[in-house]
Amino acid sequence: MTDVRLIPMTAAERRKFVEEELANYADQQIRDAGWPPAEALDRARAELEPVLERELDCAQRNGEKLWSAVERDGESVGWLWVRPAHATGSFLNQITVAAPHRRRGYGRAMLAALEELVAADGIDEVQLNVNVANEPARRLYDAAGYEQVGEDGRLRRLRKRLDTRRRGRGIDSRGRG
Repeated sequence: MTDVRLIPMTAAERRKFVEEELANYADQQIRDAGWPPAEALDRARAELEPVLERELDCAQRNGEKLWSAVERDGESVGWLWVRPAHATGSFLNQITVAAPHRRRGYGRAMLAALEELVAADGIDEVQLNVNVANEPARRLYDAAGYEQVGEDGRLRRLRKRLDTRRRGRGIDSRGRG
């Protein structure tokens, strides 16, 4: 399995995360809303960037966790945004694998690292929502052991119960600290 560590997101990593989200949104709008490709990134910047920056600022003020997933050499391969769901649960608000690293096992490695990290802190459940139409993400979560607990229109609510008895370092996908 691909190996990653989760580290707190730096300002430089936050910028990379925002740029990746803008590119993803532009691609989605080209595909789904018919935006002209030549205008899509500028439109995404105007429409999404202010909202995303506000949400990230609010997340930091509220103690939500923003992590970069890095390989052994320190290169970032993706980002996670997690907020408390309840006293013993976490909600995965966003997981993004950087485009050059997709389809190489990093999404699964990032989930495993997150699960180990939060379980080490006594968190016994990770929850998330996934768009019904997002087949690759649904396959990832299914393979990682997430179960559907509800559906609301286009979103499925998923969760995974964690084994908190194995508390430890839990900061990478192979249990190394």
